[in-house]
Amino acid sequence: MTGIKFFDIGRAPKIQPGGRKRILVNADQFHVWIHGDWPGFKGNMHKHTADEFFYCVCGACTFHFPGGAKQELTPGTCVVIPKGELYQIENTGGEYLGLLGARAEADGMERWSANGGIADSDTKGGRLHKSAKPRIPGKLD
Repeated sequence: MTGIKFFDIGRAPKIQPGGRKRILVNADQFHVWIHGDWPGFKGNMHKHTADEFFYCVCGACTFHFPGGAKQELTPGTCVVIPKGELYQIENTGGEYLGLLGARAEADGMERWSANGGIADSDTKGGRLHKSAKPRIPGKLD
């Protein structure tokens, strides 16, 4: 079982306000993390260069998409977002939001805005985002 890892996501400590995510696995072509947000937080609209998956562990959130489309995630539900699709996460519940996330690229890759530029950091919303730190350059196909 060398290299095999087990995690108890349901008992993971909450990410404190100002945090963003706790990396569980970071490999060259894949990473897994716990995403935590507090009530009222809304990230920016962005997209990635790889497919992404979110599973709601606790709390509730709304995923917003271009054109006003939106979908709620509650515990036990998940979403798969194909690379290049814009989305925005908002904690619309009244409690801590815990998501399990996975993306088919290493952590730290650039995020992209609707106009194809590098997405702004979420630091304006009170969360420390990786774009406030050095990012791994990438290109949007």
